[in-house]
Parts: sequence; structure tokens; C-alpha cells
Amino acid sequence: MTRYFSALVLALFAATAMVVPAQAHAELKSSNPASGAALEAPPKHVELVFSEAIGLPDSDAVTITGPDGAKVPVTQVHAVDNTITATVDASAAKSGAHTVAWSAKSDDGDTVSGTFAFTMTVAAQSSSSAAPPSSVTASATVSNAPPPTSTTQDSGGVPIWVWLLVGLVVVVGAILLVRRRKE
Repeated sequence: MTRYFSALVLALFAATAMVVPAQAHAELKSSNPASGAALEAPPKHVELVFSEAIGLPDSDAVTITGPDGAKVPVTQVHAVDNTITATVDASAAKSGAHTVAWSAKSDDGDTVSGTFAFTMTVAAQSSSSAAPPSSVTASATVSNAPPPTSTTQDSGGVPIWVWLLVGLVVVVGAILLVRRRKE
């Protein structure tokens, strides 16, 4: 009887050892401007759409760095459901490659972050010499994976090896308890 019980416990342990707790985080699904976009005018807004509801992190949610390494001012950052929007000071943008660094807090409390780049082919116009540029409408959906230059951080959850160790201790304890009661 003890052998059958031990075999059953080990079989249950083996079956459940393969189950990993879900540790999915929000992923960037699309952005406006899109990753790799070539814009003819500076964007007035940045919009980031994620795979699940997100919140603003403790640090900056959106920063934009211009081709000269200078930060482009970003204000009015809001998170609603699965979207972060931010207003960009278009007059500070310059022609060339720009990098958007983003950060968001997933529902589970972990922070995810990444970067993507877009290029402006025309320098920003001053508001006194011409009419303000219209809002950029270029938007592309990113594949199910984050953009190629995107990085995510996993800062939470219990590692699987801890769960395996706890399970092993429970199984060994159950076997020893059964043997001790039999004697």
C-alpha cells in the first residue's frame, strides 16, 4: 500500500512540476509614431498601446532623445486602460533619428520598459514663421513581440526552482510520514 501511495504522490508531483505560474507582463503592441517611422513633421503626441491594462511607473513613462542626445520635452503623460499618451514639445524636435524610451507598470506591479526609434526628415518649424504642423497620423501595429530594439524587465515572481524545491520537500515529508506511521 505504501508503494502505491508513494508512486501516486510522485506521479502527482511530476505532473504538477511542469506547471509554471503565469508571469506574463504587458507588451508594447503598437506606437504612434511607429517604430522605424520616417516622419516629415515632428509629432505632437506619443501614443503607446499595450497588450493589457497598465499604469504609470514611478519613473518617467516616456522620454525622447534627439539626434544630438538632447531630451525633447514630454509633458501631460497619462495612462488609461492599455494606452499611455504624452504630449511632445514639437518645437524642440530636430531632424534626424529620435529614440523613445518607455516604461509602464503592469497589473501585477512589475515594470516593463523598452525603446524604439523613429526618424524625422524635416526639422521642426518655429510657430512664429509658419502654421503649426498637423498631427502625425502614421501608426503601425507591431507584431505580437515587442519591437526589435525593445527590452523588458522581469522584476517579480517566485523563481520556478523555489516551487520545485518546496514540492520536493512536501513529497519527501509525506513519504517519511507514511513510513513512520507504518512502523
